[in-house]
Amino acid sequence: MTSKTKEVSAVTDAPEPATLSIFRDKLYTSRVLILLDAGRTLKVEKGQVAVASDDTVALEYLHGRKDFVAVEG
Repeated sequence: MTSKTKEVSAVTDAPEPATLSIFRDKLYTSRVLILLDAGRTLKVEKGQVAVASDDTVALEYLHGRKDFVAVEG
């Protein structure tokens, strides 16, 4: 008996996830940052905040503050 089912490919058209940029908070281990222009928040947890590398609004905000340092690697 032969099977008449068609093989289905496991490949999807989902976009690749963006890499993350990590920043260390020099003042607090936990807080919420409010991005007023973007209407959203960023959460600092365990002294770090992670944002997508293509999130220009968050990256400009974090680079513009003296209490955040980009973590290499």
